[in-house]
Amino acid sequence: MKTNNLLKSRWSFIFAFAAAFILFFNFGASKVLAADSSAVTIDSSRTINVTGSGEITVTPDIAYLYLGVVTDKSTTIEAQSANSAAINNVIAAIKKEGIKDEDIKTTYYSINPKYDYDKNAGTSSIVGYTVSNTLKVTVKDISKVGQVIDTAVKNGANTSNSISFGISDYETYYNKALLKALSNAQSKAQAVSGFLGVKLTAPVKVIENSNGIPNDYPVLFNGKLESAGSADSTSIQAGVYKVKADVSLVYQY
Repeated sequence: MKTNNLLKSRWSFIFAFAAAFILFFNFGASKVLAADSSAVTIDSSRTINVTGSGEITVTPDIAYLYLGVVTDKSTTIEAQSANSAAINNVIAAIKKEGIKDEDIKTTYYSINPKYDYDKNAGTSSIVGYTVSNTLKVTVKDISKVGQVIDTAVKNGANTSNSISFGISDYETYYNKALLKALSNAQSKAQAVSGFLGVKLTAPVKVIENSNGIPNDYPVLFNGKLESAGSADSTSIQAGVYKVKADVSLVYQY
């Protein structure tokens, strides 16, 4: 009898301990979840998000010319030979104007057949070949752009895709535009905080939205060039180049 009573007492103790442990664990878990929920509420931030833009207007000091030679002949050999002679003549001529080897780059070369369509027979036949060769010429003395074009035309160039302009020291001007963008964004944040009646501190996040990579400023040019002859030299106006920057600022209050 004593043994049975002892076993019953032990099992009662184990059961009571387990029940107490489960209740304690559940109660503790509820407190943790409640604490987590409270923490989320406390950590949720109020923010002011603003964007800013800045722009600097600069006169371009570098130009990119796209000049080429298109040759039509009855055979590929003749077309290639004539085109090669003409483009070499153009290159030699513009080098005399001060253009260096590293500033002359072939950007396009093609050989295409020319067809003649017979309406009566409904057939086409090859009557010749066209060879096209285009150069990208970087002119670092922008005052000589028109002169370089005239020289190229007089020495065989007969096509131009476009002219584009750029700035040699782009990073310097971009950084100035970036400062203007930051100031613009900050002014917006100050206006918002003043309206809300909250104190504005340092931004908690600054994002540069622009990439700071220069883009050529294109000016479309006629596809066909003809020798100026005794006429006035070609006049090219570079206009202005706009360097832009964009940022986003995040303030917490």
